[in-house]
Amino acid sequence: MLSTRVAAVRPLRSAQHFHWRLAEQPRYTYGSMTMSTFFRQVEHTISGSHTRDYLGATANGDDHVPKLAVKQYIPLSNPRPQPGDVTIIGAHANGFPKELYEPLWDDVYDRLLRKNIRIRSVWIADIWNQGQSGVLNEKMLGNDPSWFDHARDLMNLINSKQDDIRHPIVGIGHSMGGTQLCLLSLMHPRLLDSLVLIDPVIQMQNGGVTPAMLSTRRRDAWPSTQEAASKFKETKFYQAWDPRVLDRWVEYGLRRGPTELYPDADGEQATLTTTKHQELFTFLRPTYRSESADAIVDWDPLMGREFPGYPFYRPEPVHAFQRLPELRPSTLYIFGNKSEMSQPDRRQEKVARTGTGVGGSGGAGAGRVRQAILDCGHLVAMEKVAESADAIADFLEQDLARQADERRQFERRWKEKTRREQFTVDERWAKEVKPSSLDGRDTKL
Repeated sequence: MLSTRVAAVRPLRSAQHFHWRLAEQPRYTYGSMTMSTFFRQVEHTISGSHTRDYLGATANGDDHVPKLAVKQYIPLSNPRPQPGDVTIIGAHANGFPKELYEPLWDDVYDRLLRKNIRIRSVWIADIWNQGQSGVLNEKMLGNDPSWFDHARDLMNLINSKQDDIRHPIVGIGHSMGGTQLCLLSLMHPRLLDSLVLIDPVIQMQNGGVTPAMLSTRRRDAWPSTQEAASKFKETKFYQAWDPRVLDRWVEYGLRRGPTELYPDADGEQATLTTTKHQELFTFLRPTYRSESADAIVDWDPLMGREFPGYPFYRPEPVHAFQRLPELRPSTLYIFGNKSEMSQPDRRQEKVARTGTGVGGSGGAGAGRVRQAILDCGHLVAMEKVAESADAIADFLEQDLARQADERRQFERRWKEKTRREQFTVDERWAKEVKPSSLDGRDTKL
C-alpha cells in the first residue's frame, strides 16, 4: 500500500536537486540535474512483501515492514498508451542505485521507437536495503538480506499497480537484478513475457567472493560530494562508464550526513547511499552466525566444493541456475566477454539449460533463448549502454511479434466459442475423461 504519512519537505543530495517528499501521493520529479529527454518520472513509495526471507534481515525481525522507493518512467510521447505497448520492469545490480539505468531506458526507448514499438512505462525499485529504499528503511536495517526478498517485492509492486503494469511485460535486470527477475519468473511463470538478463549472477560458483574482498576495505566517506566525485572520475574503474551513468552515480550514489552509520557527519560530508555493509551482506552470507534462526538450511553441499571450508555462501544464484530449465519467458542474455561471471563455459551452461525443462519455453532450440556478447566486463549496463539497447531492441522486435501473433490466434479461437462454450465442459471432455485402461472396471462415474 502507498504510505499516507507526509514527510518533511527537504532537499536531498545537492542544492540543485530537490525531491519534494509528499508520500501520500506519487511524486513528480522535475529537479534532477540528469533528467531524461524522453520520460516523465513519477516516484512511488510502497510497502514490501510480507516477511523477509531471513529473520535477521531487519532489526526487529517480522515486526518491521520495509518500504520500497520506486520510480516510474512514462514516455512523454505516449501519454495515452494502447494495448500492446510495452511495460518494462527493471532490476539493478548490487550496490548500484536504480537511477543508473536511466541512460539504458533512454536508449532502449529510442531504439524501440525506430521499430515502431511503444513503451507504456518503465518501473524500477531500489531493493529494500539499498539506494533510496535503504534510506527509507535506515532505522530497521539488519545484517541478513536475501535476493528472494526483492523478487517477492517486485511481485508485490506489480500486483499493487495492475492498472498501470499491463502485458506485454518485459523484465530487464543486471547482475543480481537479473537473478531476481529469474526468481520472479520461476515464482510466476507467465507474469513476465520476456526477460533480458544482463550478465546475471546465475551459476554454481560463488560470484560474490572477489567483489566482497574488494568492497570490504573500500572507502565510503569523503569530506564533500565534490571531492568524492573528483576521486571517482580519476579512477579507471569509473572511466570505463558511459558519462551519463557516471553523472547519475555522483548524483544518486552519494548522500550527505548525518546518517545512522555516520551520525556525527556534518551536512557537507558525503557517504555512499547504499552502505558498503549492506552491499557486502548482499554479496555473501556467512555460515558462522550462531544467532541466526534460519541457520544455513539453504546451503547446498555442492557450493562448498569451490572453496572448501570457506565460511560464506550465497544460495540464490545456485537456486536460479538449477531451475533454469523451468524458465518460461523468452530470454536474451547479454554477456560481457571480460566478465568473471561470463567466461565462455559459463555462458554456454546458462544458454544450454534455459527453458529446456518441464514448464520452460523450449529453450534455444525453439528460438526462445538468445545471447549477445559485448566487449566489456561485468558492468555491461554501465559501460555499453548503447550496445545493450541495440541488442534489447532487436530481441524484443522479434519476440513481441511472436507474442502478438500467438495472442491473436488464441483470441480468434476463443471468440469463435459461444459464451456457454467458454465456461462449460465440451463434448470431447465428456467422451474421453474416462481412461481407456478403466474399461470394464466399475467406477463412481
